[in-house]
Amino acid sequence: MPLTTNAHPESQAKTGPHSSIYHPPPEDHTHHQDHPSDKKSIPDTGWRGSPPIPSSNGGDSEKDWMSKPPYNWTPARGQDGEELFKTKYESSCWCGAVRFAFSGDPLDAKHCHCRQCQRLHGAPFQWAVIFPKTSVRLLQNNSDALHCFSTTTKHAAHHVPCKVSCNICRAPLFDEGKRTVLAYPSHYGGVPLEFQPSCHIFYGERVMEVCDGIPKWRGHKNDSELMQEMSDVVGVMPRYKRHNEEPQP
Repeated sequence: MPLTTNAHPESQAKTGPHSSIYHPPPEDHTHHQDHPSDKKSIPDTGWRGSPPIPSSNGGDSEKDWMSKPPYNWTPARGQDGEELFKTKYESSCWCGAVRFAFSGDPLDAKHCHCRQCQRLHGAPFQWAVIFPKTSVRLLQNNSDALHCFSTTTKHAAHHVPCKVSCNICRAPLFDEGKRTVLAYPSHYGGVPLEFQPSCHIFYGERVMEVCDGIPKWRGHKNDSELMQEMSDVVGVMPRYKRHNEEPQP
């Protein structure tokens, strides 16, 4: 099936259902963007409130959401008196007004090429690491800078799913879904190996080819077909400048 997207005219396009670079499909076939894998248990980080997963019904039903995960909450303590929430990673916005702590490693990581991510991030694709909500907590919110935007209502409100950012520097921090948080690795001050993506999703909507050898799904992971990395068709977008072209006046 021909693919209607851009390809570098000097690239060696490969035919077939997916890239010629060997990448076996991941063993887990249950994980989706907002649903943790059944094979990865959610750790007990000390949340003892109700409901077990805050805002899991979506919308704005959680009126006291700021006192629940993934925001300003106090974890329970174990028998040794220490908090069950063990911080492994921290993230902050560009100006440092908003900071979050993360316990344990992400459930998954991915690159998303959907049109909505392209427009909301002003980038070719989104890179996100996926954590359970109860593995995230707010550390700092100077000048009440925490800002939520609902892509459903198109208003600045905590209406799940929503995008969370800093109202001062405008740096995006994560997406809050019904069950998970999709955080952006560029705010961690470094990129651990555990943050490397396992796949690309919505690659059928891509605006650029990415030759990294990991699976490329046309839509959601394991819910769509695998695609090849390079297109068979040179697209109609502005063509790439060849090395032998003279600079335009």
